[in-house]
This record gives sequence, structure tokens and C-alpha cells, in this order.
Amino acid sequence: MLTRALAWLVTGPVGHLVAGTIDWLALLGRYAWARARGRPFGD
Repeated sequence: MLTRALAWLVTGPVGHLVAGTIDWLALLGRYAWARARGRPFGD
């Protein structure tokens, strides 16, 4: 029962929140690195 609850948390709402947060941090990091090099984002 505990294993199922933990699996649901990891693959459910908590997992999606963590994955979304990591995606946003990666996006913002790439944007900041592009701006620091003086290039527009995406080139």
C-alpha cells in the first residue's frame, strides 16, 4: 500500500510539478545564457 501511494505521488501531481519546475528553470537558464552572450534567444 505504501509503495503504491509513493508511486502515485512520483508519477502523479508531485512528479508533474517537479518536472514542470525543472523545465522552466532550464528554459530561464538558457535564456539568461543567450542574453549574457549577447545573442537573441533561439538562434
